[in-house]
Amino acid sequence: MAESSDFRTLKILDRFRPIIAKTGADYDVLRLILRVKFQMDQRRVPTVLSARNGNKKQKEGNLYLRSLWLYALMGLIMVPFVVWDTGHYMLQMGLVTAMLMFMIMTSMISDFSSVLLDIRDRNIIMTKPVNGRTVGLARAIHAGVYLLLLTGSLTAAPLVAGLIAHGIGFFLIFLVELVLINMLILVTTSLIYLFMMKFLDGEKLKDMINMMQILLSIGIAVGYQLVIRSFSIIDFNMVFTPAWWQLLLPPVWYAAVFELLFGGGGDAWLYTFSAFAVIVPMVSLLVYVKLMPSFELYLEKMAHAGQASGRRRGGWDRNMAKVFSRSREEQACFRLSASMMRSEREFKLKVYPSMGLSFVLPYVFWFTQLQSSSWAEFRESSFFYTLYILLLLIVSVVTMLKYSGQYKAFWTFRAAPLANENVLYSGALKAFLCNMFLPVFILNTIIFVWTFGLRILPDLIVIFLVATALIPLSGKLLMRKPPFSQSFSVAGQSDGWLVFAFFPLMALLWGLHVFIRTIPAGIWIYIALLIVINMLFWTMLHRVKRAAVMVEG
Repeated sequence: MAESSDFRTLKILDRFRPIIAKTGADYDVLRLILRVKFQMDQRRVPTVLSARNGNKKQKEGNLYLRSLWLYALMGLIMVPFVVWDTGHYMLQMGLVTAMLMFMIMTSMISDFSSVLLDIRDRNIIMTKPVNGRTVGLARAIHAGVYLLLLTGSLTAAPLVAGLIAHGIGFFLIFLVELVLINMLILVTTSLIYLFMMKFLDGEKLKDMINMMQILLSIGIAVGYQLVIRSFSIIDFNMVFTPAWWQLLLPPVWYAAVFELLFGGGGDAWLYTFSAFAVIVPMVSLLVYVKLMPSFELYLEKMAHAGQASGRRRGGWDRNMAKVFSRSREEQACFRLSASMMRSEREFKLKVYPSMGLSFVLPYVFWFTQLQSSSWAEFRESSFFYTLYILLLLIVSVVTMLKYSGQYKAFWTFRAAPLANENVLYSGALKAFLCNMFLPVFILNTIIFVWTFGLRILPDLIVIFLVATALIPLSGKLLMRKPPFSQSFSVAGQSDGWLVFAFFPLMALLWGLHVFIRTIPAGIWIYIALLIVINMLFWTMLHRVKRAAVMVEG
């Protein structure tokens, strides 16, 4: 965040000084904490990129703006739904708010949770006469400012489209709802973390937070389908059917406001949903403000981490390294990479939600198909191809393998007498295959075989071999730097497009599989070819020279 933008943010905050003071926080101290946090955010990226660019100020601003315009481009997806002239605001705005909350919540749990749970400044701030409510509110505002900037980028195009298509009233209501949606997401996420911190501590708490993030990602994906299933088609018209369980779907609340004000609706359910849209965020905020000192107290547990888990997994990693790796050097890199994937909290914050989402997406498509076909018909269908969606896990995780919270420790690899540095790459990729991809694939395989029968076993073998061939290939294309050698502060700035670019490749592989299946004995020829491709990719793709893998720092 540039200095002028930082200044404007604090100036805007000054207008809410009386309200903030009523919460029991010391506004002057809070403002000073926020100013320092914004300045530190400004300086974090150039530390890593200084070797590339001498003009640090310009690089910082451009780097941050690039991440925002990418979200603005993603926000264009919602424009057709906003301008959709159906006269049925429940449908179109329900879909818009569902997509919006999905994108905001995904960013919240993967990118901003580390801000809410940051304990690095406690040794400095909490030794001073600063109350917990001030520190907690500064933490929430810090995350909230970036969340609002993210939301502003996502909704810039939909807001303009709504203003042009529906008028100023629609625009203002949409704007107010965006504030309420951000408040709801930020506060409820904090309250969930507070609840877990009350009953857990140390490493168990960190593991449970990661598990909760996976469950949130799964819940968001399933929530999409529940929002759509709130509508039924009667005489070729979409009809909204109210039900009690829709009280658990925030997108329905915010869509009801538009239907009530602009759609001419006056049903009691619409009033109830609209009331929830305002009351729930406000009540949640009041509860959070009251519990803020407790949040800071429980946050201290994050500093205490047990080591038993690492000792228990050491034997497993050693045995798996011997199975998957031949040389002692590669086995050592395998074990280190497995340990980093398991213990690196920032890595888990960014990767585990993607794991949960890639696991559940095939079954979301199942749910849609089962609405229009019987179970017997579904079992004989070709919906087992949806397992290709699991390949998204490969590109999302391999992209993150080059980042680490302890990236400066990479000098130990530079000092190690490695005869061939390809073991750094192959060890990390094999650790990902063994400890992350393989368990998820096996669990899905059991469910798919139980659903579709043994007839799909050759197809599952094909999908698995395609995946194992893509791992070294994606490593070659996406890991331009050695594993765990880059700071997370530059993660996601330029790699976002790679995930989108993977969709056509996944569709191509999917289509090739369908075509091969129409050829007599084609599936077995394809399997033999994939085995050869795997042998070539795993042995040849990472033959790199020592001088080519210098780390930046």
